[in-house]
Amino acid sequence: MKQFRVTQVALTSIYDMPASWDSAEYRSLLQQLEIEDIDDLSDGDLFDILAMGLQDMEFEQAADLVLAHKLQTNVTPGSRRNIIEDLLEDQRPWEQLSDIRLHSRVFAAAVLLNKVFPRSLSRPYMMKLILRLQALKPEAKQLLQSPPEAAFVTRLLADGMDEHSILERLFDEQLAAHSFPEAEDIIWRAEYDESPEANGDTALLTIYSSEHWLEDMESVSEFESSAYNDRQADDDD
Repeated sequence: MKQFRVTQVALTSIYDMPASWDSAEYRSLLQQLEIEDIDDLSDGDLFDILAMGLQDMEFEQAADLVLAHKLQTNVTPGSRRNIIEDLLEDQRPWEQLSDIRLHSRVFAAAVLLNKVFPRSLSRPYMMKLILRLQALKPEAKQLLQSPPEAAFVTRLLADGMDEHSILERLFDEQLAAHSFPEAEDIIWRAEYDESPEANGDTALLTIYSSEHWLEDMESVSEFESSAYNDRQADDDD
């Protein structure tokens, strides 16, 4: 039974994602660069000082430092070298790595490295999708009252795509089930607009992810969806 009528408002390429870096991360990298008097720096000055510190290094060394920070212990030094080679060859490892848990963090690292070394790397891009959701049922209206869960958003997207889309091909079982942990790595960020246009029955949903996951929405204008959240552990009784 359909819960929502969904209309596409916009689908655009963007070159950064909100909140992909914060001041604490900049300060951590500055400490690794052994920059003095970090505590005296204002948040507004952190990136400029970090950029100068990274530019004093060879690109590969700087890239490894940034990737090691973002990816922590999830990848080996050898894997980081492979990612760096991919970046230098104008590939898009934030879409192509087999481990989708790394995608958004590799993209964030690539954005920072491009800002610091614009002549070494092509400018990375991702996609921003805005959808207008109209609740068709009272229970659907309730889903618009809390922050959108990644599993809900992924099921919503899949309902707008055809059966040959990458979401349907890779995750058909999870889309139809009540547990979809991989959705957290497909949807990099999602939020409802708090503008006056949003109300109890209708909301604007903004979705951030890679072209890999969102390109199948390019030809979609309107559809209906039966998307739902994952079932919580205490809902199984």
